[in-house]
Amino acid sequence: MQTLIAAVAQITCKDGDVQSNLNHASELVLQGIKRGAQLILFPEFMSQGYRLTTELWDSAEPFDGPTVSWLREVARNHNIIVGSSFLELRNGNFYNTFVLASPGGKIAGKVYKRQPSMWEAYFFKGERGPQHIDTEIGRIGVGICFDNHTYEIASAISESNIDLMLMPHSYCTPTAGNKMTSEADITRLNTLPCRVARLYNELFGVPVIMCNKSGPWNSPVPNKMLGVPKDFRFSGRSMIIDSDGIIRVELGDEERIAEGQISLAPSKKRQSKVPKYSRYIYPGPFGREIIRLMEWRGRLSYQSSKVRKEKAGVPA
Repeated sequence: MQTLIAAVAQITCKDGDVQSNLNHASELVLQGIKRGAQLILFPEFMSQGYRLTTELWDSAEPFDGPTVSWLREVARNHNIIVGSSFLELRNGNFYNTFVLASPGGKIAGKVYKRQPSMWEAYFFKGERGPQHIDTEIGRIGVGICFDNHTYEIASAISESNIDLMLMPHSYCTPTAGNKMTSEADITRLNTLPCRVARLYNELFGVPVIMCNKSGPWNSPVPNKMLGVPKDFRFSGRSMIIDSDGIIRVELGDEERIAEGQISLAPSKKRQSKVPKYSRYIYPGPFGREIIRLMEWRGRLSYQSSKVRKEKAGVPA
């Protein structure tokens, strides 16, 4: 069994301002280092923000762009493991790519988001691939936001025999009820990422690190079949759960970096049967299935978008 101090960096980001977000992330890294952090997880799209319009494509990067260079530098300068996802531009398409850098500045590996959720399907492609990264501390499973909620990803994680699970999120929820969303719905939505983190911990007996963003989210959206988001917030609630199920860190919705000691304990690992409820790993309202229609429309729009092709450098 080995122990390490892991940290979640629950950051508030600026949409489209990659360098500003990386500079701000560096400040949080220094706070974590002072408290002994050996592994720091940042949220999904830490460097790009989360504006779901065609402007998102303007902040995309090649794999060797600013975000991966920053991850390398942080890992090398502070001798830590650090990871986040960014919007990658590759071969005329956009991808949500998580990258993990290890001490010395080496890139340990990458994991793609397989299932762009809801409006995301209008702006980047899903990509299949391994859901784990082998590192000096063991095999690390990675699921990006909505992917973690799906039977497909949980099954892939189960087959990977991981030692640690990372869950970077850009998860936002309404702050006030309306005709379509009750206060009970908001409470349920706010707790979903935590519920999923606990479920992975119970299924696999490994530490789980879930990191979400903080701050307001009021982006336009390309499809209004579920209404227009207004006064949404990134719900935060980042958490670190140890292999024995003890919660070492559980945040509110404020910006903060917090750390906790976890144990990678092979004796506590287990392989439970992954539950299946349609494409999810937990039961929920039937109405959630309509999201598939939005995603289908998003994929068609993405493929045919002339603006996307221009910004991705696809020859006319």
